[in-house]
Amino acid sequence: MQHIAIIGARGALGSDLMKVFRHGWQVTGFDLPELDVTNLNQLRRQLAAARPDVVINTAAYNLVREAETNRDAAFAVNDAGAANVANVARDLGAVCVHYGTDYVFDGETDHPYAETDAPRPLNVYGASKLAGEQRVLAASPRHLVLRTTGLYGETPTLTKGANFVQIVWKMARGKQEIALSDRETCSPTWTLELARQTRVLLEAGADGLFHAVQEGTCTWREFAQAILDIGGNAVVVKPKPSEADDTLKRPRYTALANARLHALDLNRMSHWRTALETFLKSEGGRQLRERTLG
Repeated sequence: MQHIAIIGARGALGSDLMKVFRHGWQVTGFDLPELDVTNLNQLRRQLAAARPDVVINTAAYNLVREAETNRDAAFAVNDAGAANVANVARDLGAVCVHYGTDYVFDGETDHPYAETDAPRPLNVYGASKLAGEQRVLAASPRHLVLRTTGLYGETPTLTKGANFVQIVWKMARGKQEIALSDRETCSPTWTLELARQTRVLLEAGADGLFHAVQEGTCTWREFAQAILDIGGNAVVVKPKPSEADDTLKRPRYTALANARLHALDLNRMSHWRTALETFLKSEGGRQLRERTLG
């Protein structure tokens, strides 16, 4: 039985990875404070003791706006931390799985980005994530980088305190209509499906760069409307005008195409609306709603 170590095991994606690999793999989960990817000595010590065949790293500095004024913190985790994990995994003879982001692109297109499209990040967060994925891929040809976007699931994001689904539920409470921006188009992704896709790739012996998102595209406003519609909520989500004084540069269009997954017949990602409906009607989705709304 192969042994897998999951870094960030109590986070949104990490908790679903723990579930998905529980059967058929020996699994060890790590999270702060017992393992900090920026602490190389601690990382070496913990992973050497675990002796994994695969190391999955979900640790990330994902506060996009805060990264603009905390560049060193963002690069410490997303760049240097990612390299630490990749290099230690390589030295232990293990495969490293790392998660990238759609924000490595500038959004100046009208079609979903494939793995072969050239990245051009617009902000510090995107730049730090691009630097990290490049260092992971340079560390070993066996390593795996999965770019994804718009994650939501049963476990809230630890750093943000809530995922987008929860935010929409809270915004709509007691309202007849709410407003959200129609400016950004992406491919919102359920963490459980991403975790399952990760296992498919590992068991197929895949390596290199992949995009792994739900199929199809939508704006955040369209996604919010689907969340409410599927849940039987009559609240209308109106388009919100862009804020002229917002100085943070965000890409307009960051939908990703699972091109390599399709080419290798390994794609297991459903359409974004199908995944959302399955999640919202699942036991975990219902429990999250009860915890969010009381």
